[in-house]
Amino acid sequence: MSNISTIAYGLRQADRSHRADGASAVQGVVAGVDLGGTKVLAGLADLEGRILATVEEPTEHGADAPVLTQIPRMVLSLLQRHRDQGPLRKTVVGIPSAVSPSTGLASLSPHLAIPADRPLAALLARNLHCPVVVENDVNLAAFAEATLGKGRNRDSLAFIAFGTGVGMGLVVGGALFRGCHGRAGELGLLPLGADPHQSAPQARAGLFEDQVDSPAVRGLYGDGTVPVSEIFARAAVGEPDAAAVIETLAKSASLGIASVQALFDPALIVLGGGIGSRTEFVEAVIRHMSALLPFAAQIEATGIGPEAGMLGALMLGLSNLASLENSGQQEVAR
Repeated sequence: MSNISTIAYGLRQADRSHRADGASAVQGVVAGVDLGGTKVLAGLADLEGRILATVEEPTEHGADAPVLTQIPRMVLSLLQRHRDQGPLRKTVVGIPSAVSPSTGLASLSPHLAIPADRPLAALLARNLHCPVVVENDVNLAAFAEATLGKGRNRDSLAFIAFGTGVGMGLVVGGALFRGCHGRAGELGLLPLGADPHQSAPQARAGLFEDQVDSPAVRGLYGDGTVPVSEIFARAAVGEPDAAAVIETLAKSASLGIASVQALFDPALIVLGGGIGSRTEFVEAVIRHMSALLPFAAQIEATGIGPEAGMLGALMLGLSNLASLENSGQQEVAR
């Protein structure tokens, strides 16, 4: 996590260069939260980008969305331990949903009971008392990869996460590309297959996702109950059936990845997630990609790890805060 300090320090130095009176930077902290179906990871960083503390808890599930009180409680507990650093200036929360840039409403979130009729940022800001941004979690992982990881000094990057499901974030010119409704990167919905018009109404999560998510991988092996991690472990020691599953998975995944390369032509595609970050999967994907496109695509595995969403949230918060201070604008929760 050391890189975050270097990048954020550069942002703050740029901010100071615009201060004609040479005044010192304003004190404060930013919070970054990665909300997942099984856990919530929250971090606190000062305005130089130094991470002060992190905390992780199991995600609280329930019909009344208890996670909306869990997140502020976690952030405020971190803030209480670092009161000497100044006030909470901004909080960025990543969620496994599409978030509309215009309304702030979340959608396409099958694994969490998140209110779809009220802007989450406004709900969270009631208890956090600071500007709040709610963003798609894979978008934040993409932003971390673009600013801290293998996408540094690249003009464009696509980050694709393969794991429980599949998702994508796009960073172009240093900024997230969200689309009109916040649905850019909903890769799982790609209408792939022999007869998409007939198959789409019966899809579990999306026609492409149904081919590459964890349930699909388990369904390719034995009785369908062996964990994905165990299938990879068996493939690593040379078990033919397990190795065949990885090849089938990579071949299916290459269809979606080739579509991304053909449509957006990013300088780099980074694969992440529990499946996507595995070297053997990436190598197999690259082999199968060569048959689909008449040009090479640069594909690599992420080097950041499972904290990418939280780090991306902190980086986006620091970046936005510096931009707003330079322009003299005020911000509200969105």
